[in-house]
Amino acid sequence: MSQPQTENAHVISAVPGRTNVYVHLDVVYARRGGLDLHLQIIQPSGDAAMLGWEVAFAGRYPCIAFIQGSGWREQALGAAMSYLCRFAERGYVIAIVQYRPSAVAPHPAQVHDAKTAVRWLRQNSDQYGIDPDRITISGDSSGGHTALLVHATDGSAALDEDPEAAPLNLSSAVVFSSPTDLTLMDDDDAVRDLLGGRRPSQAPDDARAACPANHLDRRRRGPVLLVHGTDDEVVACEHSRIYAMALREAGHTCDLVLVEGARHGIWPSLFSPELADIMDEFLSG
Repeated sequence: MSQPQTENAHVISAVPGRTNVYVHLDVVYARRGGLDLHLQIIQPSGDAAMLGWEVAFAGRYPCIAFIQGSGWREQALGAAMSYLCRFAERGYVIAIVQYRPSAVAPHPAQVHDAKTAVRWLRQNSDQYGIDPDRITISGDSSGGHTALLVHATDGSAALDEDPEAAPLNLSSAVVFSSPTDLTLMDDDDAVRDLLGGRRPSQAPDDARAACPANHLDRRRRGPVLLVHGTDDEVVACEHSRIYAMALREAGHTCDLVLVEGARHGIWPSLFSPELADIMDEFLSG
């Protein structure tokens, strides 16, 4: 008789001949305005055992809460699944985070949702074999922008639905191809939609509030890894250069990786075994 699958989970092989991963699809972490918000949770299965319909994990894994980029619009949550499965095999639980699209809720709804997702992962860490003290926020493009705002405001009341909530205590942030200064993107329609139909020049205060550098202080935060393609045609790599400088000036640790010739996004032009090794070393530090 074949081994039963975990409820709401599929066991897949990310790379033939290598360790399988468990993928829990469409796990609801919150409900906002009648809309269910989901996580796609990928677990390495190296030390997992099936107990009836449950999966028991012998150890705890660091977790990466990855926010899929979408121009702040509706996300394709499975777009990076195969790449993230490969990285999960290195010993990470990866949770792909859904946020409300800008057409439903403008900024800062996406940041609120991501913070709620991280708190949910911490509260449910036992079920998914997560080390609650090693949660990294991550994302690409607009998802990276959201991740950086979550990281920059961790431990403060800014951009938090619950100002009295406990800090997220993120261990680090890893971000790809992210806009960091919306005032540099006045003609971008996605930015306009994020700001409720106004361009940054029409809503300068809101645009500045949506820039992570404007939330940085000397409060202790986990290190940041910024990755950007030098030929990014959507978000110029200067966004990452500028933010790396802002982080360092505020006393925070930041590593900047520029991928020569890579265009926008990380799937697959920006993601390589070499970059995966860099990420692994950064996250293990």
